[in-house]
Amino acid sequence: MKKAAFLTLAFLIIVSTDSFASADEKLGNHWSKDYIEVDFLAYYFPYYAKDGFDKFNPESIIKSGDFSLSLASLSKDYDMDISIEGFGLSSKLTRKDAVAFIGKKIVEDDTIKYDKKDIPFQDINTMDQESLELLKVLYNLGIIYGVSETRFEPDRELSQAEAIIILQRLKSVWKGLKEVDFDLKGMVQSYNSQEDIIVKEEEDSVLVTITKQFPTPGYSMNVEKILKDKGQCKIYLKIGPPRVDSEQAQVITYKTMTIEIDKEQLTQGPPFIFTVEEIKSNLVK
Repeated sequence: MKKAAFLTLAFLIIVSTDSFASADEKLGNHWSKDYIEVDFLAYYFPYYAKDGFDKFNPESIIKSGDFSLSLASLSKDYDMDISIEGFGLSSKLTRKDAVAFIGKKIVEDDTIKYDKKDIPFQDINTMDQESLELLKVLYNLGIIYGVSETRFEPDRELSQAEAIIILQRLKSVWKGLKEVDFDLKGMVQSYNSQEDIIVKEEEDSVLVTITKQFPTPGYSMNVEKILKDKGQCKIYLKIGPPRVDSEQAQVITYKTMTIEIDKEQLTQGPPFIFTVEEIKSNLVK
């Protein structure tokens, strides 16, 4: 069995390596080769990754429906509700369209701070004032740049390469401004407690103690991530069931974990408000 498992793992590694090689071949000497992260491309643009990246062509335009799917997938990972409306699945997407779709949500999120420096483009006189303000935000955050130092080309259709790189940069912004680093200080299990969230303020940190109830002792509980939201932080707990072939006592069990967070990371509070969202996992331990 161990040999078979090893061979399966080796096969998966080879397939993954071959797939990434196909993406690299498609990129060739394209200007985006040194910017596009192939693992990001494969995860958030799966429709391009199918069949050895058969539909991936960095210079081809991206359809609005495809861009919408990738943007929605990325926004879900960072608790941002972004959707594209008003465009058909096969509609073409311009660079100024991308500014509108992404920029509006960035501006609405008060946890994201940015400078208000002037933009250097000389060909944006056809853009309305709202679009110009959104472009200024995205430019200063490093999410969208021009095709040169002085040209933005707002009406040019967005290419696959541009779309991928823009969403990569958006992820970096959300990761840096939304994710909260934390230390898991400990986990205890008991049979007599109650579900609760207790927040304790220390001099330089905040301690968050979470207690969850489970039907048997075999469940696992871990912190997947913590994201800043408006006026609060949301803790994502990854809950895993016991192995289907394991024998578990049918007794109510409580798991309690304590998380420590540096105060400097928190943009709200005091009071410091935390909510919990569970991520169910079907994988056995």
